[in-house]
Amino acid sequence: MMKERLESFVRNNKRDFDQFEAPADIWNKIQDQLDEKNIVADSKLKNERVVRVSFLLKIAASLVPLIIAALWFYQYQLMQSSDLNNINPQLAKEQIHYTSLIEIKRAEIKRIEREDPQLYEEFSSEIKKMDSSYQKLKNELPVSPNQEETVKAMIQNLQIQTELLNQQLQIIQQINQIKKDKEYGNQDI
Repeated sequence: MMKERLESFVRNNKRDFDQFEAPADIWNKIQDQLDEKNIVADSKLKNERVVRVSFLLKIAASLVPLIIAALWFYQYQLMQSSDLNNINPQLAKEQIHYTSLIEIKRAEIKRIEREDPQLYEEFSSEIKKMDSSYQKLKNELPVSPNQEETVKAMIQNLQIQTELLNQQLQIIQQINQIKKDKEYGNQDI
């Protein structure tokens, strides 16, 4: 009903509406005003972006020292947790004892390198395998949930290395004894 009244009003008064015509450049003026508003809006947007970027840079600059401090603290804690004295002083002493024994025995075995390189290489490969297992345990120690058990496994590995080196030294002694016996046997004839 209201729609019909509006339509009849427009039809009846059409001549009055046509009497006023919009200026020809009205659309150009409207477009210019819209362009000006867009330029102002764009410049505000750029200013906001500059403000946002500088704000973000300030935040990042303030976080960098905090991140560095956190990383340093983590590294320090990692070093402290892998120090055997902090875990179990008695096991730390055992570790030092076995490590020094292993170094001495390795030096003794190293003497056969020139005389029997093949035997030396075989002995070295066995020790390298054991040492590789030890290094894995050592690397796992800082993050291990039960560090004392990991240290015990490390000590056990060192004990096995010591026993293996002892066996290798006995083999070398037996080989040397056989060589001496052969030399004495040849001298008697």
